[in-house]
Amino acid sequence: MPEAAGIIIDIVRGLIERRGDVPPEIHDASTIGDDLGLDSLDLAELSAALEDRFGRDPYTAGIVPSTVGELTAYFA
Repeated sequence: MPEAAGIIIDIVRGLIERRGDVPPEIHDASTIGDDLGLDSLDLAELSAALEDRFGRDPYTAGIVPSTVGELTAYFA
């Protein structure tokens, strides 16, 4: 699902911007916590947004990806 990467990056960028922060460059190797600064509330919002968009998400499945690439791979 190649378009998944763009959708996920857009969702993550939106979460960061909603906090009032300027998002860094987001790529496959970006770590969700360290590089992007997503906290547990952000992850809950990310999980809900992924569920809305794709009908499933890794967090509900018990998978905790550490990078954007791992998150994207879940939807491949």
